[in-house]
Amino acid sequence: MTVVEEKFSKKFDEAATQPKYRGAYDMDDAGDKGMAFVEAKFKDTKAYWLVDGIEDRVYSAKFFAYGGKVSVAIGETLCSMVKGLTVDEACSLKGEDVEAFLRDEPEVPAVPESKQKAFANVEELLKIVQQEYPAAKAVAEASASINKDDVKAASFAELSMAEQAWLGLSKEDQITQINMVLDEKVRPALMADGGNVQVLDVVEGEKIMIQYQGACGSCGSSLGSTLSFMEQALRKDIYNELIVVPNM
Repeated sequence: MTVVEEKFSKKFDEAATQPKYRGAYDMDDAGDKGMAFVEAKFKDTKAYWLVDGIEDRVYSAKFFAYGGKVSVAIGETLCSMVKGLTVDEACSLKGEDVEAFLRDEPEVPAVPESKQKAFANVEELLKIVQQEYPAAKAVAEASASINKDDVKAASFAELSMAEQAWLGLSKEDQITQINMVLDEKVRPALMADGGNVQVLDVVEGEKIMIQYQGACGSCGSSLGSTLSFMEQALRKDIYNELIVVPNM
């Protein structure tokens, strides 16, 4: 009785015996990179994808396979092929595309006919990936929103006690403090030249809306040196992020 030797391509043997993408990602990996995490399983293969939710593009992929060397080669090749594609592009791949990728010669199958049916699993696995992606993207977006709030809270915690106190004041009290600094360091010079300045509003603790009065309204320096001097005085004595905006 003659035993027919089953022949595999060199590309297949390399993928099956030297996989680079075997492994797994988890939610922490996705969170560290700001990605959506997609996990899918069909029969003996599990796929783990990190996807950029802005472009819906596959950033990286890993796999585990438990069905022997054919499953390993398919998982390895699929990871290589989907990287850089959008989710829709990646999930449109078919088993025949993976098999063709593994061929050494275009006309010579990568695996024996008895192993060809394993490639049908590719499309089923990708269907599950496509179904799971919208929920994974929503989770990533929610997580990113929470992280932004955490960053804002951390930034506030890093402010000096004086800065925290300033931002915690009511708008009326903020205007009172601004006027105290202006009375001491700015208004005497303005009034000596026949002008003055009125504080109209404070927006979010950082933007001070003012109205020049008298001679200051027509003075060329009101948008130059005078404005700069006023802003620097307020930043030094109150809060370093203050911006003074004249009402023109």
